[in-house]
Amino acid sequence: MAENYVRLSDTISSHEGKAYITINGQNRELFEISALTAQIDLIVQERRMLGHRMTQHKVVGATGTGSMTMYFMNSQMLNQAIQYLRTGNYRGLKIQVKNEDPQSTVGRQEVVLLNVILATIPVTTLDDQSDDPITFDTDFTFDDIEILESFKLPENYR
Repeated sequence: MAENYVRLSDTISSHEGKAYITINGQNRELFEISALTAQIDLIVQERRMLGHRMTQHKVVGATGTGSMTMYFMNSQMLNQAIQYLRTGNYRGLKIQVKNEDPQSTVGRQEVVLLNVILATIPVTTLDDQSDDPITFDTDFTFDDIEILESFKLPENYR
C-alpha cells in the first residue's frame, strides 16, 4: 500500500487548540469560547473582455468574516459596547487562535485576527425551561490577519 495517504491521526481535532483575546490592550485566554470559525471571503470582479467569449475573473479585494459561540460569563465586551454608547469610541478586539493537535504531525497553525467587531453583544438571558449553560452566538468581521505559524506537510508526505 502507498505511503502517501491522509492519516486520521494527522487531522486536527476541533477540541484541540486555544484562543486569546485582546481588549483595550489587555490580553487573556478567551476561556468563554465554545466554537469559533473565521474565513476570508474574496471579492471577485467578473467581466467579458472584447475578443474573448468567456467571462474572466479577477480578485479585487477581500473581507474577513466569522462566527462564534460563547458561554455567557464575562462582561468585558458588554462594557466595551457601553463605552461606545457613551463616548462614540469603539476599539475593535484582537483574537489569536492556535490550532494544534498533539497527535498530528502537521504541527500547529496560529493566526491573529485584527480589528474584530462583534455583531451581537448579549446583555442578559434568563430561561426557566433550561438547565444548560447560557451561550450566545455572534457573527463578526475582521479587517486584517497575521499568520504567526503555518501547518507543515504530514510526516509521510515530507
